Amino acid sequence: MDSMSYRFESNSKKFTIDFEVSGIVKGYFPHTGLTAREGICVLYRRVGEQQWFNIDCNSSLTKFTVMMSHFVKKDELYEVLIYGPIISHLSKLQVEVSDDDYASIVNILPEKTMLVAGGSNSHGIGCTTTGFMFSNIIERKFDAEVYHTTFHDKNYLEKIYDYYKNSNPPVVDICILELDYFSQNESVVEEILPEVISLMKKRCKHIIGWYTIPSIKSFKKIIANNIINKFIDNDEIEVIDMSYLYDENYRHMCTFNNYYINDAGNILIYKEIEKSIRRLAKWSI
Repeated sequence: MDSMSYRFESNSKKFTIDFEVSGIVKGYFPHTGLTAREGICVLYRRVGEQQWFNIDCNSSLTKFTVMMSHFVKKDELYEVLIYGPIISHLSKLQVEVSDDDYASIVNILPEKTMLVAGGSNSHGIGCTTTGFMFSNIIERKFDAEVYHTTFHDKNYLEKIYDYYKNSNPPVVDICILELDYFSQNESVVEEILPEVISLMKKRCKHIIGWYTIPSIKSFKKIIANNIINKFIDNDEIEVIDMSYLYDENYRHMCTFNNYYINDAGNILIYKEIEKSIRRLAKWSI
């Protein structure tokens, strides 16, 4: 699992970012922003404060300078958060400040840990910037370490199963599992989903499952619920139904089509998952 976020703190009035990406996935992604595909998203906050603010998004693959004097006072200490792209690999990331200024990498203390597993929606396909991904909003709001095991692949459940079966997943407080599987074979899902949940339970304290299944695919919801009912009854998983995002009152704001969730939809997904996180883990924000 590649890290998706990088942090540093500084008091410099400006800094320069030099980055490169590789392995850009070819395809037609009109619903996904250019910087989310092959660029970076940059945010900042003042040290000691909770709220993050957007600074810039860039996909030019050339050095660019951020003038922090527009946002903070002289010599004020601030923290910067950089998100990498979702359908390419951030192969180079360098930050430069003046020799007279302070800068240091920030490592999150793993007091709160989560793993997000899923398909295209969890992968961020549909977002204009990676800052709008529900998992990245969760990371910022809870100051948590968030691992991503997500795939832009219709057979993502099989890939998640292979990862948990054959790798060494991190032990975390909460796993957030996407249960949308429009194109996957139902018999495969019936076999694999219980295995995925059982494997996850060995590596986390709580599992939150969620789906956004449109009415034309409502039978998928029935299959999912039938499979996971025993886990729900044993309090091993909590399931959030976000299918209303495809209802007439929300669809035009929250979805691109019957397959992708946009920025507004990700924000609503975050809000629902946040409630479950606070209740299960007793975390505050």
